[in-house]
Amino acid sequence: MGKKTYRFPHTLGREEALKRALPMADNLSRKYMMKQEATPEGFHMTGKGAETWVVVTDDAIEVTMELSFLIEKLAGAQIESELNYKVPKALA
Repeated sequence: MGKKTYRFPHTLGREEALKRALPMADNLSRKYMMKQEATPEGFHMTGKGAETWVVVTDDAIEVTMELSFLIEKLAGAQIESELNYKVPKALA
C-alpha cells in the first residue's frame, strides 16, 4: 500500500476550515464509496482498498491517504489531482 500526506495551509482557523472541508469530504466519500466518521482531529474515511485521515488544525488541513497498490495505479493520479483542486478551492 502507498501512503501519502498532503498539507494545505490556511488562515481560517480550525472551526471555519472544518466547516468548509466537510461538504467536500462528504462529496468525495460518496464518489469513492467510502464510509466517513468524525474524529476529534477532523474525520476518517475508509473504503475498499483505501483509508484516509483528515486532520484540521488552526492553520492547515492534512490529508493522509493509504491506497492499495491497485487503487493507487488505477486512480491515484485522479484522486491527487482532485485533492489539489478541491481542497484549496474550499479554503479560498
